[in-house]
Amino acid sequence: MAPLVRIRPYKDFLTPALHRRFSKAAVALLGLCYVEAILLGQWDSLFWSWFPFGLVGIRTGLLFICAFSIFVLRVAQLHVGLRTTSSEFQTFKQYALRFETAQTAVWYLFSAWLYSEVYIYSASSDANIRWITGAKNNERPRLNERPIYLTSYFILLSLVQTGNHLAYDYDRVDMPGKKSKSGDGPEKQANLNLPPSAQLKAVFPALITKSTKRSLTMSILGPIIYYLTIRQYAWTWTLTFARLVWSLPRSTAIPPISPFHWRLLLRTFTGGFLLTLMWEFGNAAFSAYVAQEPLKNDRPITYESRDPNGSLLTGLKGKRLQTRAFAFWELVYIAERYQGRRKTIYEDIDRVGGSTWSQILGVCLSTINGMNDRITLYLNPPLPASTPANTIAEPGLPRLTSGLQAGDIVMPSLPPKSTSKSIAHAVGSIAKEHGQSPSEPLIKGRRLLNQAKSAVLTPEQERSISPDGIWAVARQYALQALQGPVGGPFRQEFRRRVNTVVLGSPHGELGILVDAVDALTRLTVCSLREDPYGNVQKDIPTIIRTFTVTIERLEIFTENLSFHWTDIEKRRECPEVDTILTALKDGLQELLLAFGDYAEDLKLSQTDMRTARQAAAPKKRDIEMKESGR
Repeated sequence: MAPLVRIRPYKDFLTPALHRRFSKAAVALLGLCYVEAILLGQWDSLFWSWFPFGLVGIRTGLLFICAFSIFVLRVAQLHVGLRTTSSEFQTFKQYALRFETAQTAVWYLFSAWLYSEVYIYSASSDANIRWITGAKNNERPRLNERPIYLTSYFILLSLVQTGNHLAYDYDRVDMPGKKSKSGDGPEKQANLNLPPSAQLKAVFPALITKSTKRSLTMSILGPIIYYLTIRQYAWTWTLTFARLVWSLPRSTAIPPISPFHWRLLLRTFTGGFLLTLMWEFGNAAFSAYVAQEPLKNDRPITYESRDPNGSLLTGLKGKRLQTRAFAFWELVYIAERYQGRRKTIYEDIDRVGGSTWSQILGVCLSTINGMNDRITLYLNPPLPASTPANTIAEPGLPRLTSGLQAGDIVMPSLPPKSTSKSIAHAVGSIAKEHGQSPSEPLIKGRRLLNQAKSAVLTPEQERSISPDGIWAVARQYALQALQGPVGGPFRQEFRRRVNTVVLGSPHGELGILVDAVDALTRLTVCSLREDPYGNVQKDIPTIIRTFTVTIERLEIFTENLSFHWTDIEKRRECPEVDTILTALKDGLQELLLAFGDYAEDLKLSQTDMRTARQAAAPKKRDIEMKESGR
């Protein structure tokens, strides 16, 4: 038995790789901050307006702090996988009151406040946006409302950015769903993993457009919101702190003239554009650099480990979704590109917990079978637990008396002796009789009411005022509301409901499922030439049957799942499931092509092979989608 070697966990190799990518993204963001620092300057000197070791360098550092705060936020809330909920409203309910939501708002508010200070003090004195106006004719200095509005505008813009950050899930690192290059065209292979610089260059025009629209919209709505809601509060709050620094008049009245000069509105647009562009570019750079291949010097990141396969297994079995996502990504590359590392998986049989192949097989099959288990649990939910009745009599002490008497055990009352008691007894009997059963006038009244209703109302009107009719009318109005933008967050669309079941919740990563299928397929097919011990051979029937059953269950589930009544579009489409089915069918076809001639030796019956071929055959809908994609 090989000597025991301490297995370094996968995160010991992933974390340094993420740090290197984080540093590269920060350098790209620093370059944008330097350009914006030049644009915010006064341009009064041809040399000092761009020279980095001067005021431009100071502004660059302060702007980088504004942008870097978003990087801190992204690191704290980084995750992979889609947020799987049945509707946008359910997503809002699930995440609105979390600590992460408040943390997002706080970091954006801090970034906007610091940027406003840099913007105000970078402007020339002619712009008239300093906090204190100069004294004239021996007057005391006064508080200027223009920087108050400018700061309020940037704060409002940060709240809008917070809403977009949360609504569009900026914290998610978008990893490619299909990493294997087998079966893809040359264009898809070329675009599988673009360098981060190429990705940023491609999305930069879209970032400029988005920043322009957002800043222009807030430049129009900002004066209205400021004047109607926060002007009094912002003036009073700023005046309170300004008096701690400057000697200001005692008057707390708001200036009669509004600060909305066209030059100030133009400054809000340009400043808001630069701030939004910095935020959007920072988020795009972080996502582009972090979502890179788990490679170092064009080799898997675990190659430096004393036990590379052991470190990889700790990542495949990790608890955090992002750790498992990168580990499965590396496993696919090993199975497809690195023959020497792939051979060690077959040859490493002397390991605690089983051979490397058996552990990889167990992790991949567990990931694939997880989809089947979630579908089964959704179609057959567990019954609520109920306490069973104790029907078995426990032995106790012997009975000393006879059982209770059956029937009426109350003694009849004695007849009344006086006349007053006789009258009271008669009145009580009449009251009991009428209280226990409806009286005849009440029955006649109900009958007359039903006859009058039948005579006045038509059958259609009677159905309309019934509970079912009222619900039908309410549902009709609800469907009309769902067709508008207000009802969009309440729609439970087919795609979202399917993803919640197939991918899992609260987050589901498509790439892990596809990687498990592709890795098993590549390792199994390559075992024909590279497995010296033949350990993979005995597991081939299990892999083929698992792929077959999973394909059948996914197709049956997506074809038979009924639409929710709020799904007004009723489109039976789910690209994520289509990607999984494509990977399963392609993998099953490769397995059948490689091992079809050895079916009898592998103990695969003719029924198994026929069922597998039927499952692997592309359906008419898949063929039409491929032809339309061309």
